[in-house]
Amino acid sequence: MAFLSPNSKFPPQEHETWYKKYGEWEAWYSGEPQNLLDYYTVEALGDDTAQERFWARMEAEDRSSIVHMPLAGDIAGTSSDLLFSESPKYTYNSDITSGERIKAFIEINGLDSVLVESSELCAALSGCLLKIDIEPDLEKIPIVSILTPTQFFPTFWRGRLWEVLCFRVVKTTESGVIYRLFENRKRENGALIIEYKLHKGTSDRVGKEIDFEELEETYNLNLEPIRYNNIGGLGCVYIPNKRPNRLLPGSYLGINDYNSSITMLDSLDFAWTSWMRDIELGLSQLMVDEELLEKQKSDTSGTISYLNKFNKFNKAFIKLNLSSWKMGGEGGIKPIEQVQFSIRVDEHSKTCEQLFYQIVNQCGYSPQTFGLGIDGRAESGTALKLRENKSHLTRNKKSRYWITAIKQLLLQMQRLDKASALSSIYTEQEVSIELEDSIMTDTREVSETIRNLDQARAISNYTKVKMQHSDWSEEDIQEEVDKINKESGITGETL
Repeated sequence: MAFLSPNSKFPPQEHETWYKKYGEWEAWYSGEPQNLLDYYTVEALGDDTAQERFWARMEAEDRSSIVHMPLAGDIAGTSSDLLFSESPKYTYNSDITSGERIKAFIEINGLDSVLVESSELCAALSGCLLKIDIEPDLEKIPIVSILTPTQFFPTFWRGRLWEVLCFRVVKTTESGVIYRLFENRKRENGALIIEYKLHKGTSDRVGKEIDFEELEETYNLNLEPIRYNNIGGLGCVYIPNKRPNRLLPGSYLGINDYNSSITMLDSLDFAWTSWMRDIELGLSQLMVDEELLEKQKSDTSGTISYLNKFNKFNKAFIKLNLSSWKMGGEGGIKPIEQVQFSIRVDEHSKTCEQLFYQIVNQCGYSPQTFGLGIDGRAESGTALKLRENKSHLTRNKKSRYWITAIKQLLLQMQRLDKASALSSIYTEQEVSIELEDSIMTDTREVSETIRNLDQARAISNYTKVKMQHSDWSEEDIQEEVDKINKESGITGETL
């Protein structure tokens, strides 16, 4: 997609439907009730399906009693934990110039943290863009930043990201004027071309193009067109959360984790709110004859008023005049009567639990991953893997997109590093990526495995130490092997 014209709608018509979905997904991901109310009562007014949601049907006076279960954010966070709770294992030759630069890319950019953040956004919003920028005044290495789907318009060709138009809002005025800085990245005769434009528009229009010098926020930025040769990409990688996209089959865009579960997420909030309403209505109340209340005579008119010093959170009551009933001989009338409504704990608990199970399962995870159905059992790593099999299948599917993207990201970083003259010319290298399985190792199981292999004379001292201490460096492992060999009188076993 090229730059948008001044009269273009924002977002463009071909992206308008997706932007509405992003708005809905963001509202659920935020975990903030006000964001859900704003979306379903303002942004989704023209959507008949959305108007059937619990969040859209609540009257204004009832909204303060709504209870929201932030499960969508928990699902996105769990997806990120399964992928990157442990740092990926990067394998490359660190003894050459490119290896030194790759190490700097990973450490200075905090790449492990970037992956944690971006993978959570991926699960919540269907995908993300990891973009590489060259800013020598900030860092002497290529800088990686995360863009959500609401910050770029991608164009795909034969399954590859061919062009991408990124943007950000640099200023918004009280009168509703919005200044957007657009950055277009495209391929041209094998080179990467990066161009910038600044537009003055509104919430739904791009508006006219203006000079960078007209705005204080962009006055000092270096926004001249840039050309980089032999990059082999756009200096960015798109990572889909998962495909195929069931909303748009055949699209190369990803789909988020909980799109198909929004109806159930809405029902879960309905059930929680109903439960809390039962508790509120179930507060014990007293119906009290007015004769039992303290009386206070007015100084001027002589009228009698009754003092009310209670509220529903301590001694709530309803004042009744029972004198006529008592004089009429009505039987069974008591001056104080207790009212206590039942609280349907079991019904609500089972409803919420079943909805929770179904939502998590529909999103591709095992309930055990969220702490359900464990019943206090401490399980070994193998047993836990079996119980959480669905979660790990989903993780493995997603990991393929991430491994490919991280490899390509590090390769393009090396090429931009050289093309921008941030570093001297060197021979780039591919980085092998391995994602950890996020399952804690059961040391007892490992010890039993080592013992069985040792009894079968099928394992060396080096392998024993490496299996028992997988997080140790090669130097630490060899040092421990040397100690074992010395104590056992063995000589000659080395790495």
